[in-house]
Amino acid sequence: MDMSSKSLRIMLVGTPANTCTLESSYKSALDSLGHEVLGFDMPLAIRRSCRFGRVGREFNRYLPVDAWTKKANRSMVTTAIDFAPDMVIICGSSLVYPGALAQVRASIGSYLVLLWPDTLLNLGIHSIACLPLYDLVATYSKSTVEGLRTMGARSIKWVPLGGDPLLHSPAPLTGSESAKYRADVSFIGGWRPEREKVLSEFKGLDLKIWGPDWGRRCRRNTVIMDSWQGRPALGQEFSKVVTASKINLNIIDPTNFPAANMRFFEIPTAGGLQLSSQCPEMENDFRHGVHIFYYRDSKDLREHVNYLLANPDVCGKVAEAGRTRVLGAHTYTARISAILDSCGSQLT
Repeated sequence: MDMSSKSLRIMLVGTPANTCTLESSYKSALDSLGHEVLGFDMPLAIRRSCRFGRVGREFNRYLPVDAWTKKANRSMVTTAIDFAPDMVIICGSSLVYPGALAQVRASIGSYLVLLWPDTLLNLGIHSIACLPLYDLVATYSKSTVEGLRTMGARSIKWVPLGGDPLLHSPAPLTGSESAKYRADVSFIGGWRPEREKVLSEFKGLDLKIWGPDWGRRCRRNTVIMDSWQGRPALGQEFSKVVTASKINLNIIDPTNFPAANMRFFEIPTAGGLQLSSQCPEMENDFRHGVHIFYYRDSKDLREHVNYLLANPDVCGKVAEAGRTRVLGAHTYTARISAILDSCGSQLT
């Protein structure tokens, strides 16, 4: 049954206030399909429940206070009761208590879905306790299915991450912006030791790095410090960086392997040429040399960079094919449609 065409009331629990989040992309997709969507910002609800002002909020970041989190969960439950959604979607590792989910089910009978977009390392105790309560767990990686089932999930569907053309379309650049963002190779993402090791080998290359923590972690690494732009690149600026770069490097975190990360889809959505570390779960859909380029090791990476910089026509052709591939089958509209269709008659 095509449930994506049936108008539903859906509550998204996560951080929907941020315009560059998974939640915002799913909300845009649901809006485009004609569903009525209410976002509940759980981190904001927790901050509002904290006592003792800024000191209390900072303390709660590192040592969450059960009473404050429970108060935020109560707010989520009463919001759900007032809105009466057909479906409640919990995004990622939101601090939702199993008792709160059970109360939503008891009070209004909503269909409960978990969107899991991350390594299982980040699946907290509270999220594990909730797994048996979900009618569906939509996980970003096929490799996580068995682990989630072992921990108690009853119904699991592989739903990869995707592209959001409203957030990351190719960006027109002014002359000054072209100069500001132009690079032979760009990398957008936070510091990881594995990423530092790879990027440190680009000495003498026109490299730009955008993301948090590089300055704090790499003060003595001159290659990194000469390339780091001092901040992340989000939303429209992300698209400008991708548009202006000849090659957009994607170093997938080893804890995400063999799955695709968000950058895997965001780079081609923004019209960029992607050179990615290996991603077995997507290599049949995004073919090497057709929609993307993959590298195996540091030697292979440098050879690919040299080849692509010498062949800009290849870069343009592959970047265009990659964007067409994402827009054709790998947007968040396609992802949420697959989730809704899998629910079938349970939402009628």
